[in-house]
Amino acid sequence: MHKVKTNFEKEKDDEIANTAKSAIKGLTDNSDFTFTTQLTETEEAESDYSTKLSAVATGNSSAITVKNTAKIILETKLSVLATAVNLQAKGDLKKLQGSGLELAKTPEHNFQDIPENFKVERANIAGNMALSVAKPIVTNHGTVFAFWKPSLGATPANINDWFQRHCNGHHLTITGLVPNVPHPFAAAYKGNDNEPLVWSAITTMSPGD
Repeated sequence: MHKVKTNFEKEKDDEIANTAKSAIKGLTDNSDFTFTTQLTETEEAESDYSTKLSAVATGNSSAITVKNTAKIILETKLSVLATAVNLQAKGDLKKLQGSGLELAKTPEHNFQDIPENFKVERANIAGNMALSVAKPIVTNHGTVFAFWKPSLGATPANINDWFQRHCNGHHLTITGLVPNVPHPFAAAYKGNDNEPLVWSAITTMSPGD
């Protein structure tokens, strides 16, 4: 959902003055929004801050302190105003763009891709298989390895119905398999819980005896 920025603490002296003026211009007589005191209080805080910012040019230390206090007040009033804008716009991009406020940056989310360099190797102990994948470029929540036991019948066509083992890293040893019997294996990088797993190609191999 689209939103406007509501935190202004990191804006520089001139930046926050311009941000406030832009919001005041965009929201004055804007039929998309109705305010009680938020807009008026932001106008008053901006006017007071701009006056005190101009006084800083003299280099007076007390003027700097007064300006900093006025800036904090303006930051607070802007935050309240921006929050009201978000509540009323309900994610409507056109309304938000007309507010004069900066749109908040939406964190990018990268969906997991097919695992790279999926390997299935015999471990040193009978019935154990060492599975591994390359570490992904995009941060993930570990790896899911899937396998099927032929003794249970035909391999399900849907890999999501196989046995699955999750590990926080990128390699895992599967134990207790029947030696010298071909078992199918696959792997997927783990993303968010609501995302479907994207499986690698199936590798079939027999555990050693």
